[in-house]
Amino acid sequence: MRNIDIARSYVKDAGVILEEAEDSLRKGHHHRTIRKCQEGIELALKGLLRLKGIEYPKSHKIGKVLVETLKGDIDIAILQRAADISDQLAIDREPSFYGSEDLPAEELYDREDAEESIRNARFVINLVNEFLSGV
Repeated sequence: MRNIDIARSYVKDAGVILEEAEDSLRKGHHHRTIRKCQEGIELALKGLLRLKGIEYPKSHKIGKVLVETLKGDIDIAILQRAADISDQLAIDREPSFYGSEDLPAEELYDREDAEESIRNARFVINLVNEFLSGV
């Protein structure tokens, strides 16, 4: 399978995951919204790296690789924003699923956190879709 086909598949799946995040938000599951947004963003960005033939890290935090390898292809300010969003949600990935030592996951995040994650996921997924449309 060609890299472009894999990238498009990843981004398509990221869109489905974003829909799941929006459903979680509607149901008031703010922690699950955070988790789903992280999954969608990571998948979309890894699709972008795959498109460029870059072996992406087998970890959730990919911002540094993203900036280092794509800075000539995407405006650096936009690219850095996407990397920062991705890395912050990668940090939130585990607590949004398991909670913390003191609190369950559903008590760690509120509606504002979830809405911000949705906005950020849309930004990143739209960025990747825009990039793919030019290929």
